[in-house]
Amino acid sequence: MTSRLLLLAALVATTLASLVLAQTVPSGVPRAPGAPGAPGAPGVPGASAVQYRTAPSYAIFPTQSLPLHFDHARHLALGGLTCERCHAAAATSRRADDLLTPPESVCTPCHAIDRADPLRAGTPVARCDGCHDGWDPQSPLRVARVVIPPPNLRFSHQAHVARGQSCTSCHGDLRAVGMATRLDLPTMPQCIQCHRRGSAVAAPDACATCHLTEPDGRLRTHFAEGWLNPPEWMRGMHHDADFWVNHRAAAAQDAARCEACHREDECAACHDGRVRDRRTHPNDYVSLHASDARFDTNRCGSCHRAATFCVTCHERAGVAQDSAPGARALGRFHPPPEVWVAGPVTSRHHGAEARRSLASCVSCHAERDCVTCHATRGVGGGGFSPHPPGFTSRCGALLRASDRPCRMCHDDLGSLAARCR
Repeated sequence: MTSRLLLLAALVATTLASLVLAQTVPSGVPRAPGAPGAPGAPGVPGASAVQYRTAPSYAIFPTQSLPLHFDHARHLALGGLTCERCHAAAATSRRADDLLTPPESVCTPCHAIDRADPLRAGTPVARCDGCHDGWDPQSPLRVARVVIPPPNLRFSHQAHVARGQSCTSCHGDLRAVGMATRLDLPTMPQCIQCHRRGSAVAAPDACATCHLTEPDGRLRTHFAEGWLNPPEWMRGMHHDADFWVNHRAAAAQDAARCEACHREDECAACHDGRVRDRRTHPNDYVSLHASDARFDTNRCGSCHRAATFCVTCHERAGVAQDSAPGARALGRFHPPPEVWVAGPVTSRHHGAEARRSLASCVSCHAERDCVTCHATRGVGGGGFSPHPPGFTSRCGALLRASDRPCRMCHDDLGSLAARCR
């Protein structure tokens, strides 16, 4: 049974992986060892345990359409053919949107093309469908268009060649690749090996060195092809579902990275209450917040202070004990007395609520409110003892730890200490 489950898990994993690759890689196209998308692709030094995405971002390199037949491995296996032979303009290219795919004139010295007579004088020559997928001899001048959208990036091949970088430094070894696709374009983990603080190459590490910017200097993060989201390995800055709650840790660690995309007034607008994001508080939250406050007071306290924010609002709403007589709310804040005070101790009884979250109680009530009922009749209270059965067996340790709560009811702490063990 166990072996069958393992086999099923392996089949599911293989199927999912093939579905992901099928979106961008033609069937039968191998990945070069060490190239993006291949086993052993380089990552960020010192963080090899992190699982990185091995495919370039669609927001940076949009989807391509390559209705072509071409094999890099076969061409590079021929003597004398190099990357520069077909991509001669790459060494002087200074813009990322330069089209560096070779035109037909680069192919014709080796591949004679005769569109009128594909078997001229008995010598085989290249037909259009030798390279163009779906070519129809009935419409010989029409072929499927190759679409390679310009990347949303700043990049200069010339600058990298001048620093001694080779083609394989970024594109991997194409001697084992058939049709090169966007999967053979560099990924950020590759770039960050040089473009990071402390790198031996000392390449600039500012985000705007490579990424496009808005007129005000901030990074452009939204494109027609997708949203530019920080990767998972970037110091906890990946904007996932939990980032709304956890972003403060990332901001405290490296605020300069946040400022590359966000303005300070965006933070201030939310943190000073001028903007209320629905991910924090939905509509009509005023009438719903009581249950959240009871079950997760600590989370409320990460933004709000009970002694100021909660109390002042409750005073204005008339639900606080010291609200003005004219502002008293008509409804009740606590359950009815037969449930909250007089009835049996259930989960809705004030005693159970106080034991569960005393912080919620003290946001409105002081110790004198408790003493009003939980004290001896001689002090003026209602006579309900706050001590459970057997309390005298441990009251001495509590008294020595802090005698302040005891002073609320007991005047002679000396005699109290003699009685407590």
